[in-house]
Amino acid sequence: FEKLCSISLSHINVYACLVCGKYFQGRGLKSHAYIHSVQLSHHVFLNLHTLKFYCLPDNYEIIDSSLEDITYVLKPTFTAQHIAHLDKQAKLSRAYDGTTYLPGIVGLNNIKANDYANAVLQALSNVPPLRNYFLEEENYRRIQRPPGDIMFLLVQRFGELMRKLWNPRNFKAHVSPHEMLQAVVLCSKKNFQITKQGDGVEFLSWFLNALHA
Repeated sequence: FEKLCSISLSHINVYACLVCGKYFQGRGLKSHAYIHSVQLSHHVFLNLHTLKFYCLPDNYEIIDSSLEDITYVLKPTFTAQHIAHLDKQAKLSRAYDGTTYLPGIVGLNNIKANDYANAVLQALSNVPPLRNYFLEEENYRRIQRPPGDIMFLLVQRFGELMRKLWNPRNFKAHVSPHEMLQAVVLCSKKNFQITKQGDGVEFLSWFLNALHA
């Protein structure tokens, strides 16, 4: 889901509780994360921006290599060499529940009525030149954009979704497109929604033009 505090709805300094999965703002005394840790005895939190782990309410950083799986699922990275071999090695990966999946051939959650958009996003994720461009964040990290421009959010979210779909270390054989679709709703001025059906061809045309711009 979008990285918002579940109480204050703020984007700033958001932590995920690794016990229940809810998002809370802050880490200090009287912060939402701190209060949550005391009230429910949930003690391990992940800063969704810095990807550092903390124990609350004691407020110390946790350094443990076993937690790298979690940060990689949140922010998968691909080298040019890895991308070049994606279509040459069809290697099955294993999810945490024991099921196997082929990276790139995984499900997208249907939140309410967003299957029309999911179908388009799945198709685009299997167009190699487009996929390869978005798997490598350096390709578009430094694109110049005017102040206050929100449309670049589509580029960022599409890149994130591509990397999650092609991640060989996913916990499950499906991915949530929630953040990507929230960017679509915002940038299309609600012409395309996740709560009511849209036209796949119209969405494809708008989305590609928006990415290109």
